[in-house]
Amino acid sequence: MQGIRASTAEPRAFALGPSLLAVEVDLSLYSLQAVFRACYKLTGRCYVVMARTEEPGWLTVTLLAKTSEPIAGSLAGELYNELLDQQIRESLESEMGSVRELIVAQAFAEGNLLDPLRDEGNYEEDPLGIGRRR
Repeated sequence: MQGIRASTAEPRAFALGPSLLAVEVDLSLYSLQAVFRACYKLTGRCYVVMARTEEPGWLTVTLLAKTSEPIAGSLAGELYNELLDQQIRESLESEMGSVRELIVAQAFAEGNLLDPLRDEGNYEEDPLGIGRRR
């Protein structure tokens, strides 16, 4: 296929026992904040321990079952999906955060922050010419 390169990168997840799973996270792809948020989402189902690895730029997330039930192998996949979700949320916040703040400010403002003329005009006078034919 043209435009698609084959990749040898595989998720780095290791079962350390029936109730213990270690997942290595590449910090060049995910921010530390996104990792914290993704791990927090799993705390209802397992205990989470994070530690830096000897290899720079990587973090080990260890998941320990809260019950005697074995940890499912799919939990590593869920963590990776949650990492992606949290990283996208962080990126959108940095791109669109100012727009969100403006919308919230306008919603709670007594007047129109963007166009004060709208507050003083009325529909009969039509100061913006909205009702005119084009």
